[in-house]
Amino acid sequence: MRMMGFLSALMGLCGLLVIPVSQAEPMKPSKTIKTEYQYAAKVACSLLLPHQDGTLARGTYRTTVNIHNPSDKKISIAAKVALAAQFGSEPGPFDVTPFKEAVIQPDGAVGVNCFDIANYFCPIDGVCVDFAFLEGFLVVKSPVPLDVVGVYTARHTDGEVESIDVDAVAPHKVRETVSIGAAESGKRGTGKRVDYPPKGSSAYGEKEPKQMCGGIAGFPCPEGKKCVDDPSDNCDPARGGADCSGLCVKQ
Repeated sequence: MRMMGFLSALMGLCGLLVIPVSQAEPMKPSKTIKTEYQYAAKVACSLLLPHQDGTLARGTYRTTVNIHNPSDKKISIAAKVALAAQFGSEPGPFDVTPFKEAVIQPDGAVGVNCFDIANYFCPIDGVCVDFAFLEGFLVVKSPVPLDVVGVYTARHTDGEVESIDVDAVAPHKVRETVSIGAAESGKRGTGKRVDYPPKGSSAYGEKEPKQMCGGIAGFPCPEGKKCVDDPSDNCDPARGGADCSGLCVKQ
């Protein structure tokens, strides 16, 4: 059963599998960026549990996309995430996220990791999506040519990195004026949350999905739960890992 096949059901999830919290704040005014180049970097991310639905081998997958500005000018770029839906499925409300802006200094670089990518989905129309596994593309648009490289690692459920690959992403000449999303407030306590895939799905096997929290994006836990360090990763907040992600557990 394909993980991304659930996308067509996400509209129904908004009404069935939500944890109510306060309403999102009104949207902020948008801005535009004139772009001429487009890059689509593949992303495959195990976020809450090792991937196990059959579309990829069971294991833990991570993606980091590095973006370098080779010009001598400070630039603004725009990026969004497009999920890989099942071929022929109906469009869902979370298939493509709004654009976000990043400013890159001359000869500067930025990195976008799996948790940054997941943050594109919180909130959208007042809903945040907690992914067990996320697969699709990070779409980057720029006014100048960039160096865009995807770094991909994978390992068994328990263990060190066993596979690493680096892929340079080729540009496409696409002239477009991009609207930077009417961004919704992502502060603690805003929006509703849905699990993707839904709880009880075969994608989790016999386990209940775990909910990520903390990290550099500061994901909150729902009411009645607290954020604790995830013992299954290599990030230790007691040893300088200030941006370690955690797990939500009952208080």
